[in-house]
Amino acid sequence: MSVQSLSDYYGVDAAVFDETGALDPILGIDTRLFIDPRLLDTTKAPELSQSAGKMSAHFCDVLTVVEKIKTKGDVFWRTANTQLTFPEVKGLAIGYSGAGVNGRGMGPKIRAQLLETIQDIIAAGNSDPSIFELVGVFEEGIGPDFISDMIATIIMPDLISFTQRVCNETEIPMEQQRLSKVYPRANLPKNPFSNKPIVLIPKDVLRALPVAENMQDVFFIAEQNEALRRELNKHIGESWRERTLSEKKYGLKQSFLNDPQTLADVIEAYLKFDIAPYDFIDDPLGQIRWYQSTKNLPQEHLLPLSLPRSPTAIQVFKVVKAICEQFKDLVEQGQLCKLLYDRDGKAKHESAAQLLFFGMASAYCEANNLDLSPESDAGRGPVDFKISSGFKGKVVVEIKLTSNKSLLRGFQVQLPIYQRSEKSLLGIYLVIDNGGASPERLRIFKEAIAETKGHTPELFWVDGEPRVSASKASEDY
Repeated sequence: MSVQSLSDYYGVDAAVFDETGALDPILGIDTRLFIDPRLLDTTKAPELSQSAGKMSAHFCDVLTVVEKIKTKGDVFWRTANTQLTFPEVKGLAIGYSGAGVNGRGMGPKIRAQLLETIQDIIAAGNSDPSIFELVGVFEEGIGPDFISDMIATIIMPDLISFTQRVCNETEIPMEQQRLSKVYPRANLPKNPFSNKPIVLIPKDVLRALPVAENMQDVFFIAEQNEALRRELNKHIGESWRERTLSEKKYGLKQSFLNDPQTLADVIEAYLKFDIAPYDFIDDPLGQIRWYQSTKNLPQEHLLPLSLPRSPTAIQVFKVVKAICEQFKDLVEQGQLCKLLYDRDGKAKHESAAQLLFFGMASAYCEANNLDLSPESDAGRGPVDFKISSGFKGKVVVEIKLTSNKSLLRGFQVQLPIYQRSEKSLLGIYLVIDNGGASPERLRIFKEAIAETKGHTPELFWVDGEPRVSASKASEDY
């Protein structure tokens, strides 16, 4: 199946869909954004007007039960454990792709660990329900996916109502489906990629990373409060940026337990922290614009491609090389280069380039009706080109930015894999030079590549530094 957005698959104009305020999901690919509980207070989606209150009420109920726990495993512990059991949220199409589009759950071990921490915090004198929004910064094993999914589970009826309104307004068909055994059947759109229901999310509750999950934000809060900064320094040390994530979480946790006022100050500052939804126009992470920017490339920049019915490895490799050449041209001519940088000229994450290549490759394979499908881990990382008949191996394209400190290591790690598999694995190491490496580091990289012997990935070099437009260049003279 070709890469398509929900609106394109069902023939809805993208601008019309955008007016609904919903994220237009790319079928089969998770968008790396998260529901931030703080944004529930400001969302304009009428179906979510009571969501913040529902979330707070749920966590208040949990705290009430936790306060009554005497021993692990007693009736109150089991009740609280059930209240903190959030099933995997399916159909949201956001978050990290480690669990695919099916969501993530929290296992019993981490749940028991969290319960114990909450008990300790209550015993230390703090029972603010906002601590549940902050657990990701002090509890090991809990990340942004869990916080986002936890909130989604609590407000799922509201999200379903939002989805139904959007689909009714855009005439996207729905059918009776069940998200999981804990939810009743409901009218929802179907994802043709997985044959599972889709739940839409308002864009104005999404962020690149929830404030409560961003260690930099928490330390920014700490730096505004001298007493809090001193307390954190005792457990983490003054060189916060040099500490591992585990060390930071441990230090915060100890600070909160040893001095309840520390946590109270963090919560107070957290609730006052000014936040805004993700910028879908500038798209600083490169999570959104890649799709609209690549889907029409075959019509705008023709590239005839063909394969025989049972192609050889070399024939498949030639087609993939042609796609890489087209990508190189489109980046170096400026068509795609601008999508590798934000509005301030800062290079976006490498995943932005990977999504851009994945989208372009998918569009050209589809346009030429090739029996060739680019596959990757939700559009990120290496792209494997496979066919259903003939050549049984695969052609792999790995995309790296020169700003990636593992540029050389990435090639060296891949090398033994290529050499072991001989001709069953052909590949291209596509390097986009975004000016992020020193001349010395580039020299070492190129010399190491030149000295490599045997079956290796082919190096493909793309000049990805921003171009100055002709009009801008004339202004400089």
